[in-house]
Amino acid sequence: MTGATINSQAFGAAFNRFQGLIAAKSGQPFRDFHEGLAAVWESYKPRLRDYALGLLRTGEWSEGHIGSGAILNRVIEAIEIQDSSSNLINNLVFWQNRFGHANRDHRVLLEAATNPKLRREVEGFLFGLYRGGADEAVTFDRLSALTGGKYPLLAYLFFLKDMDRFMPIQPTGFDRAFRALGIDFTTLRQSSWTNYATYNAALDRLRPQIAGVAGLKTVRLVDAHSFCWIFSSLLKQEGDGTLAKVAGQNDDGRILGGREKSIIAMRMSVENTVKNANGQLVQRIMKNKELRMSSLQLEKVVAALLDVQENKCALTGIPLQFHNRDADKNLLPSLDRIDSNGHYEEGNLQVVCQFINFWKGDSDNEEFKTLLMVVRDVEAWE
Repeated sequence: MTGATINSQAFGAAFNRFQGLIAAKSGQPFRDFHEGLAAVWESYKPRLRDYALGLLRTGEWSEGHIGSGAILNRVIEAIEIQDSSSNLINNLVFWQNRFGHANRDHRVLLEAATNPKLRREVEGFLFGLYRGGADEAVTFDRLSALTGGKYPLLAYLFFLKDMDRFMPIQPTGFDRAFRALGIDFTTLRQSSWTNYATYNAALDRLRPQIAGVAGLKTVRLVDAHSFCWIFSSLLKQEGDGTLAKVAGQNDDGRILGGREKSIIAMRMSVENTVKNANGQLVQRIMKNKELRMSSLQLEKVVAALLDVQENKCALTGIPLQFHNRDADKNLLPSLDRIDSNGHYEEGNLQVVCQFINFWKGDSDNEEFKTLLMVVRDVEAWE
């Protein structure tokens, strides 16, 4: 095979292998991209993009902003996403300063903040990409030259522009998937418009293949992307000897309804909060928070709380909404510590609406309930 050609027979064999790996990992076969392991691992990507677009607010950009730093700041915010309340972390770009500033994908953007000439140049390209109708091929290659060929960063920026045409990339992972699918095409150290266009075309050609073999009516470009990433991740785990399911700890393959998705989302949010807030200095000193139970126990506690609360917010009585495409995120369930100075442990937990948890913050629980009663009393008298 040459380029991004996909042979149907080779794909069928690869898909059977994919199914075997899914079953080995989760105990459940792949059915579609909205349930099981695929949903747990991959459903965050459209949500992450929506969140990033809310930070970019490109509709407010004007040519007068070029060189001011305003465009740059918004793009950096849309990259550096780590919001535990929404259970969103941008893992599509290597932006965190774990292995030194020089290794961060968006290093040039950070440095442009204090370099007027570079800032104007970068913001000019970004404005052209999102607002000015600039030639996409030229913009990609010039940004690639400016950033030192940071392929994941460039693909992410284009993904934010148009999810129907452009996908994120992690070259090592996708090259592994392409090899397994019999696609003679590589992306590692190939950050160019020509390579990126071929990459997206390969994903697009996978859509009907996946739909045909899996019996699905619709497969989006992001679904083809998820298929490759899941396949690659499972292949890596198989090679590392870490594929086998750990009893009682790995629930990736559950057939998930909206309520169960919400329970898992709350559990993951707590684990991320605890991981990132145990006395670390992250812009401010954060309170030490401990999770005093296993992940499985936490999910059981949350499920029991929802039962006792009759799937309603503990502080307002508002019916909770669970994760699905039409849910109002403000009404999604959020796990709250009754005593904000305490830990995540039985007796100190309640489930509230997400917007209530945001409003409450670290406030005293009884004081907050009193304030809610004041609001209710005012409404009753009006």
